[in-house]
Amino acid sequence: MKADQFDAVLIPGGVSPDKLRANAQVVEFVQRAFDMGRPIFAICHGPQLLLTADRYRGYKITAWQTVQGDLAKAGATVVDREVVVDHNVATSRKPDDIPAFIEKSLQLMKSGAAGR
Repeated sequence: MKADQFDAVLIPGGVSPDKLRANAQVVEFVQRAFDMGRPIFAICHGPQLLLTADRYRGYKITAWQTVQGDLAKAGATVVDREVVVDHNVATSRKPDDIPAFIEKSLQLMKSGAAGR
């Protein structure tokens, strides 16, 4: 799989991001997609993968409460809102936020987010 074959990347929540970030190929895929300006959508624990991919600096991001602390300690700008969109990245905190996350993610896709 190559990042340029995809229009966007969705990083799920739960325990998946912790497993995904242990795979160097997945980390490289996310790095490449991010660097290409592809829309990146991450919910709940999803931003853990952004931490491992070292693609969070200079972005406003939200995540599951315990991940917010990790992001802040790593130097990310953390905002505690149901959904945060910063350029080509949309992040959300928890399952209750899914409706707002979907709405903002679709808006980001329609806008043709091209990165920075």
